[in-house]
Amino acid sequence: MRRRRRKKHTPDQMEQQRRGRKVFRVLGRVLLTGIVLAAAVVAMTVFFRVKTISVEGAEQYGSEELIAGMDVQKGDNLYLWNKNRVLSDLMHSFPYLESAQLRRKLPDGLVLTVTECSAAAAVRNEDNTFTYISAGGKVLENNAADGGLPTVLGVTLNAQIGDFLATGTDAHVDAMLNVLENMDAAGLLEKMSFLNLNDLTDVRIGYDKRFDIRAGSLDDLTYRLRFAQTVISDRLSASDIGRLYWDAQNRLHFVPETAEDVARSGTDQAGDNPVTSPAYTNPDGEVGTTDNTNGDDSTDSSSDSSDSSDNSDYSDDSDYSDDSSYDESYDDSSYDDSYDESYYDDSYDDDSYDGEG
Repeated sequence: MRRRRRKKHTPDQMEQQRRGRKVFRVLGRVLLTGIVLAAAVVAMTVFFRVKTISVEGAEQYGSEELIAGMDVQKGDNLYLWNKNRVLSDLMHSFPYLESAQLRRKLPDGLVLTVTECSAAAAVRNEDNTFTYISAGGKVLENNAADGGLPTVLGVTLNAQIGDFLATGTDAHVDAMLNVLENMDAAGLLEKMSFLNLNDLTDVRIGYDKRFDIRAGSLDDLTYRLRFAQTVISDRLSASDIGRLYWDAQNRLHFVPETAEDVARSGTDQAGDNPVTSPAYTNPDGEVGTTDNTNGDDSTDSSSDSSDSSDNSDYSDDSDYSDDSSYDESYDDSSYDDSYDESYYDDSYDDDSYDGEG
């Protein structure tokens, strides 16, 4: 029998055969992957459907209200939706939500966990309406009245209801958030009565409807609020009403005023109630007036010095080390109030202060 001679392939033909086999292998893998994915989608569609939705942490809003406001409902697939978009829409639809988390609870449940916030201040708008904001800077609602909240002057808001105020774009907004954060941290926010930010070099904070805290600029806000809090709680009585401010030598002064004077400092007529600097004796024994750090006209130091007769010296108070450098040498001739308590806060020892306002 004559044996058939095997036909030899050229190199090009052999290369074509190898390419063909490779293409078939790739197509086979793609087809297998598609089948697996299709089966997974069918399985999720058929088996993974939402049957229960529960809510944790809600008080201001009802559970059913929040569930109805979600873009995921019972019967929907447990996986085929965008969690970030759902939560973002929920936070804007319900402004008093401070945070929200949504987790799947297999095999068929969703759990929504929320934290809520409350209004901490009312920003006065140009049309004399008010926008409520939380201590964390979330815009909550617009209202015709301040609702008894601390009023904020000097801030223009360019945000929508449900937004968190952005930082770094507006100095007055940044200042407001800074004050709210520090007042909250110091436990003073609940008794704040106003925040006047018309002049960022003369920031005025009303506290307990009795004190007008003149913080000046916000460079040392954390430290100054804590020192003012110590003086209010440890040195001043429950009946004291007046102004607290720092002079050019970083001494804290208290000057008695009326409740009306304190309240006026939180209005656009605050300029009628300026900060003045008392006369003081410098280390060389020369009497003069301190530099006015808030830009108001200083008073004449040559006035009758008899008004300063009520000064007290606390330097020997061993129970209060934070205020040991109180200076009784002040000639308080610039005040008609006949009274000026001054505290030199350079010796105030606050281990928690990190140097940042």
